Amino acid sequence: MLSPEFWSWFGDIASPKLAHRMESFRKIFTYLDRFDRPVATIETGCVRQRDNWAGDGQSTILFDKYAEFHSGSVVFSVDRDPQATALCQSLVSDRVRIHTDDSIAWLKSLTDDPPPGLRHVDLLYLDSYDLDIDNQLPSAIHHLKELVAIAPLLSAETLVAVDDSPTVFIGIPNQNGSVNLIRPPRIGGKGQLIAEYAAQIGAELLFADYQCGWHRIGRNSGTPAGDGL
Repeated sequence: MLSPEFWSWFGDIASPKLAHRMESFRKIFTYLDRFDRPVATIETGCVRQRDNWAGDGQSTILFDKYAEFHSGSVVFSVDRDPQATALCQSLVSDRVRIHTDDSIAWLKSLTDDPPPGLRHVDLLYLDSYDLDIDNQLPSAIHHLKELVAIAPLLSAETLVAVDDSPTVFIGIPNQNGSVNLIRPPRIGGKGQLIAEYAAQIGAELLFADYQCGWHRIGRNSGTPAGDGL
């Protein structure tokens, strides 16, 4: 459900500081506006540094603010670093339920015993493993494991978004500035293996900027949302 108050805050306060994440966060919240009810967000990797908007996106604060203007909405966040979870808790409201745990084990625990208030998973936001641009595979493997752990709770309408997933390609530059492609552009970083899985099962890629997002990864019917972006 669209909230003019949230979009005013996002446009005036948040988006000017979000740098390369601005457009994809706009698409994330536009997608959530499709649901004519409170929404539930599950996030792995919470805010770890105060006011680091361009550096990490301050996602937990963004999700908390969205919940503020959409009554009844809730955010579940997990991080294995107790200093990070303590800092994050000091920056957000009680709409955010923060847990200190290994993200994969915690996500699996949700499927075994979903907490009160988690009737739908509308947004799954994966950002718990720092990206090493020179060795991207460990983070990609970790986030694919997270997706597998939480998969039983995802519906076809769940938006699955992954941070730090810039498009990559391999090519040879020419003297005139053009490039001969050896490998065409594809999603890299944290989202590269989820991208391969999503393509195999026919999930719909909604955006691929610095962050990437899909729906129709989940298998169960869930609660239908409205029109597309």
